[in-house]
Amino acid sequence: MESIKRALASAFILVCTLASLACEGGLLTDCYYDVDPSVYPEGVRESARIYHPCNIGALKPVAATTLANGNGGYKEGVLWLAERLARADIVVCAVSAGDNASVDGYVVAHKSALGILKAENGNPDSVLYGKIAAYGLTGYSKGGGGAINAAVELGDEIKTCVALSPWMANPAKTLSAATLILTSELDDIAPAEMGVWAYLQIPLRAPKTYAAMAGVGHAFWLYNANPGSSVDYIAAWLKYWQENKRSVANTLEKPQADMIDVRMQARPLVLKK
Repeated sequence: MESIKRALASAFILVCTLASLACEGGLLTDCYYDVDPSVYPEGVRESARIYHPCNIGALKPVAATTLANGNGGYKEGVLWLAERLARADIVVCAVSAGDNASVDGYVVAHKSALGILKAENGNPDSVLYGKIAAYGLTGYSKGGGGAINAAVELGDEIKTCVALSPWMANPAKTLSAATLILTSELDDIAPAEMGVWAYLQIPLRAPKTYAAMAGVGHAFWLYNANPGSSVDYIAAWLKYWQENKRSVANTLEKPQADMIDVRMQARPLVLKK
């Protein structure tokens, strides 16, 4: 089944490339495939799914990131973000943790998803072969705390870390990834102050930005059909630091209307208010 899915994905990419079609709307759902837990067992996971740009065959190497949900959750709760990042020409490996009740469980899940991405990038039979420029980690709630904690352990193996309303993150001096922390103003589970604390602990060697999404709570990052500026900002962060795409700097430097308490220490980026 897996080989059939990949063959269909490759055929779809070829058709899109030859016909110069924009893969939009419902067609986006054709641009993913599942990775069985027995494949690339880089760490315990329940399931994993890769989303990729529909025209990946026609693109130069692009940014890639893991993506994980929060306490007691599964990847399905954050697939909305995976789909939108794929639209922005980013590869995403969404993963359900084997242990989704602890931050440590999500550290394992992120490492597992990262292993999948690396293996696919080196697999001649994969649609992602040679198509990933660099790697990052992205997670929500305990998955966000796990993303930061995994980034501490992984060091220079990854270029970016995106933590959405992170819970119990513990940055340390070995963290070198460009780290973006987005919280929710009205969050009473992982309060904005928790994200601010994590931001302040990130060492000076790591580029970092913090912002809160105005007027929303912890569940903002779940099944979100109306995410405002957050996806554009996340996509720009990944492209800037993984692909060295300087054309997105203006998006990162100018806070959006739905972003408050914006803080940045990420040279050469300069916060413009």
